[in-house]
Amino acid sequence: MRRFWKFANLCALAFVALAPRAQAQEARTIYLVRHADKVSEDTDSPLSEAGRARAKCLAKTLEDAQIQQIFTSDLQRTQQTAAPLAEKLHLKPVAIPIAKPDDLIAAIRSSRARSVLVVWHDATLPGILRALGAPEIVPIAHTEYDRFFVLTLAGDGKNSEAGFAALRYCDCPR
Repeated sequence: MRRFWKFANLCALAFVALAPRAQAQEARTIYLVRHADKVSEDTDSPLSEAGRARAKCLAKTLEDAQIQQIFTSDLQRTQQTAAPLAEKLHLKPVAIPIAKPDDLIAAIRSSRARSVLVVWHDATLPGILRALGAPEIVPIAHTEYDRFFVLTLAGDGKNSEAGFAALRYCDCPR
């Protein structure tokens, strides 16, 4: 009986000692895309027909990614890009003003979601990626709507090396 209690105490001690490390090892996946194709150069231009097709394709691409939270800017094209996936997953995207990318970075870092989608803009997305730990990327051309980035963060994402992939998605006719 004494042997059993020694073993039980040893197991409990090991659990307490290792639990924080195991929790810190949990990975978070952040999917970042530029909004889909837009109708015009107006400040708050909506999506074009090709953009709506790309948004549906994005939803199909990420439907099994276990997305728990979606961030967009306050412009309608980012919200329209996220809408098909949000509807499919019954999520309400969080809109952050386009002029406040630091607020987006803080929101991503403070989110408890293990899998996050960010739909943002070509000019500021590279800086957001860098701030989250991704390597420098080739600037996103103003006509590129198919850029797709996957950032994997271990633990809190501050003191660990990030996994990163730069991809293309949903080749939609224009």
